[in-house]
Amino acid sequence: MHDRCEHHRSSLRWKNHINSHLQCAWDKYGENNFEFAVLEPVEKSRLLKAEQEWLDKTRCFEREIGFNICPTAGSPGDINAQIWEGFIDPNGNELTIKNLFNFCRQKALDFPSMHRLFKGKSKLKSYKGWTHKNSVRQRDYIKTYDGFIDPNGNAASLITNLAAFCCENDLDNTHMVAVAHGRLHSHKGLTYNNSRQNLGIKTYTGFINPNGERVAITNLQNYCRENELGAAHMHEIISGKRKNYKGWKWEMLNE
Repeated sequence: MHDRCEHHRSSLRWKNHINSHLQCAWDKYGENNFEFAVLEPVEKSRLLKAEQEWLDKTRCFEREIGFNICPTAGSPGDINAQIWEGFIDPNGNELTIKNLFNFCRQKALDFPSMHRLFKGKSKLKSYKGWTHKNSVRQRDYIKTYDGFIDPNGNAASLITNLAAFCCENDLDNTHMVAVAHGRLHSHKGLTYNNSRQNLGIKTYTGFINPNGERVAITNLQNYCRENELGAAHMHEIISGKRKNYKGWKWEMLNE
């Protein structure tokens, strides 16, 4: 027991602990706020059974409760050396994974989330584009988006499997979903247009350029990129937070 505690402390102090969740908390709150203690003295033959009982009782493998990584008793190396079949990556390819724990570390994935997908208990549609054959919602990832507009103002091709599309084009899947649902105006120049919103074709008619000419701008994000302007500053002119920006002003026709 003493050797195991010292191994944990040493790894945490050197910032290379296998449990990244625990390492982050240790770094944030400091060593003095952690205590190692024996919960129950048991015979060696009952170690795994007792550990599993404590895991089930405390639910310490749940992120909001504790720091355990795996909901199954035993060392991570032994538990995860098994073969994990049925995972589907963001590109739709089915993979067989040996040692899921190490795989998650190498790919910057959250082990508990991947484990829940494997067990078919995840409430998520997917995790970072990953799904599993056992997932009760495994096929939701094939949703097709047909309203995206590229930075040039052209309608993008139909997108099936948005997570894979984002991986291939260096886009953030969460931001793209927010754009599609109207919670975000644009992401890296991409906007979205559907029956509920016209974000992709919105035209601003109140801009006055540095020459005093009124300019109608469609797709402000793209216009700013092409003319080396800050889109955030241009929006501040519209809202009245700025009187002008690089000679640009805002003046509606009815003002």
